[in-house]
Amino acid sequence: LSSIKFILGGIAALSGLILLKTIKINRNIRTLLMCAVFVLFGVLVIMHQPSPLRAVVDMVTALATGGAITLKKMTMLVFIGGLSVIGAKLFCGWVCPFGALQEIVNRIPAPSGKKIKLPFKISNGIRISLFVISLVMVIGTGSDLYTYHGILNPFELFDWHFELVLAVLVVAVLIASVFVYRPFCYLVCPVGLLTWLLEYVSIFRVRLDREKCDNCKKCILKSPCQSVKAIVDGDTLRPDCYVCGVCIDACPKDALEFGIWKKAKA
Repeated sequence: LSSIKFILGGIAALSGLILLKTIKINRNIRTLLMCAVFVLFGVLVIMHQPSPLRAVVDMVTALATGGAITLKKMTMLVFIGGLSVIGAKLFCGWVCPFGALQEIVNRIPAPSGKKIKLPFKISNGIRISLFVISLVMVIGTGSDLYTYHGILNPFELFDWHFELVLAVLVVAVLIASVFVYRPFCYLVCPVGLLTWLLEYVSIFRVRLDREKCDNCKKCILKSPCQSVKAIVDGDTLRPDCYVCGVCIDACPKDALEFGIWKKAKA
């Protein structure tokens, strides 16, 4: 069953890459695609464990304590890493069911009428701090890192585990998702942290043709995340890009594309 999960996950991710390369994906199309991802990898029983979050956490635990990691979890790590190197956030943006669920909920209009974009230095600082705290705890106690980080693991939801702490976490994340794009991914998830680092070596990424760009900033205004602003500004430190395709669709000059990074025009 795990092999089916990896095969379908690979198909979903590579389909996302092809769609990003061939058509413009608006928010409505993206939402429909995320509904399919959520049902396929979150609802269907055959798509459950190994959990991507637990695979990453267990790897760090094994490295810190000299322990072992199972073949299934190692396969999941290679799967996540491989997809993320081929295309930025292909796993997180096109396979992860909890990320998809957050995106779906984010389409609900905020009561204030305006979505919140968290400063990346703050959100990433929180995400890194949580991971470092967890790492220090496992080194200090010799216990499984997942014991501590597991209370922050919403993927247990997809195995129909409904402990109170998990239920509170999931409800809080979904409420926050109305206001903030993918709050768990940006603030907590160690998988998101890993794939953010891998974005810097990804073959395919969102890139800007500065000769076409007239600096209208429509991509920045319509995009749910802050990554495109960093791309337009030419920043070295870039927030996670979950390759939703909205910024590409928003550009009236076709200055943005999902392409091979080394061939990007200056």
